[in-house]
Amino acid sequence: MVCKSQATAVRRKGDVGREAIMDTAERLFAERGIEAVSLRTINAEAGYSVAALHYHFGTRDGLIRALLERAQPPIFACREQMLIELRAHAEPALERVVAALVRPLSMELIEKGAAGANRLRFLMRLYFDRSPYMADIREQSLKVFQPLLHRALPQLDERILRRRWVLAGELAGHALTNVREHMGIGASAQLRPSELEHFLRELVSFITGGLRAPH
Repeated sequence: MVCKSQATAVRRKGDVGREAIMDTAERLFAERGIEAVSLRTINAEAGYSVAALHYHFGTRDGLIRALLERAQPPIFACREQMLIELRAHAEPALERVVAALVRPLSMELIEKGAAGANRLRFLMRLYFDRSPYMADIREQSLKVFQPLLHRALPQLDERILRRRWVLAGELAGHALTNVREHMGIGASAQLRPSELEHFLRELVSFITGGLRAPH
């Protein structure tokens, strides 16, 4: 299953500046790290006054939350579509459960290219830095996937299953964030859909094997 984000085709004039600031912040956070980028730098790069960011977002916290509110819903919606199909099966295939973890994260890479890569890297920086903004993500992932994982891997006890799923999430995030390096593709080279699809299949297979490993 391939999900597609639901982008708004028409933006109000007042939204243009807001979106420009968000795009710039997302890119800078992705490139340099969340704490390494000041609001002044974001304004300067976006070409707006200092007052513009405060007008649209109020604070740094407001900006980060706005970025998350833009980035996360399409991923969650795509994942939920895939999970609905899996819940209908008494014994869901483990590969399809893993695909529901991996493929929604890849959606931005497929649809938005470099901008999508920035978005994913921004999310993963928060995730790997154990940011308070991502405090509930691991638990939510376990809660959502746990019933399916128990049915797909009944031989694993709760402790091992939990540990392996956390590792699976971290591996998927790292692999997709650094997909060009893993595929040996330069930063300026085009990432062809067929190559990305091959990488996704390989990643799903690799994670599936790790989850099934003897213990």
